[in-house]
Amino acid sequence: MRQDDIDQAAQETLEILRASGAIVENVHVVHISGLHFPMTINKDAIFPHLDRIERLTRLLAKRLADRSIEIVCGPAMGGLVVGEWLAHELGVMCAFAEHDPDPGPDEIRGRFVLRRGYDQLVANRRVLVVDDIVNTGHSIRQTIEAVRAAGGQVVAAASLVFVGTLDAAALGVDDYVYLLHYDVPPGWPPEACPLCRDGVPVDTRFGHGREFLAAHKND
Repeated sequence: MRQDDIDQAAQETLEILRASGAIVENVHVVHISGLHFPMTINKDAIFPHLDRIERLTRLLAKRLADRSIEIVCGPAMGGLVVGEWLAHELGVMCAFAEHDPDPGPDEIRGRFVLRRGYDQLVANRRVLVVDDIVNTGHSIRQTIEAVRAAGGQVVAAASLVFVGTLDAAALGVDDYVYLLHYDVPPGWPPEACPLCRDGVPVDTRFGHGREFLAAHKND
């Protein structure tokens, strides 16, 4: 794909985010990794607009057309939505990972695992692991691990938007494809979060603020 086409896709993606009101600043958000951030990209603002999801996944499919993908797999929930549309654009099957119902002691939610027979579906197949927004890489990395544990071959990772500093090697894949890189301030662990220190309330509309507050209600 030509660089001009890649740049045009990035600009169109940014315009869709803005039109959807998905870029949210001046908030106190907790991501599934446990890190706290002063802004977020609210993918839930995009999902009601099916024409926008269709357009974004069509743009992403063009970047992935030569990978001989057999199955698309994403973490629920956002990666599930993107995965379904992307699999449709690529003309392949789709599966999804979900949280283990028994989280570990240091986890906000359980690790992403393959259930419902999807572990058997991905076995010995070429799998693209996809998410909506990748920041710390927590969800997509666990999904990659779940696919490999089930015997699937992860040919690449992909997302609509990348807001972190990770590369393919950090995700443990040979190739990572995304439409837009949106630069955001780095996150903080809760013990070093200046927003927590200054008493800024955790926003429960986005991310995993509710789970964080529930886990720390006795602190």
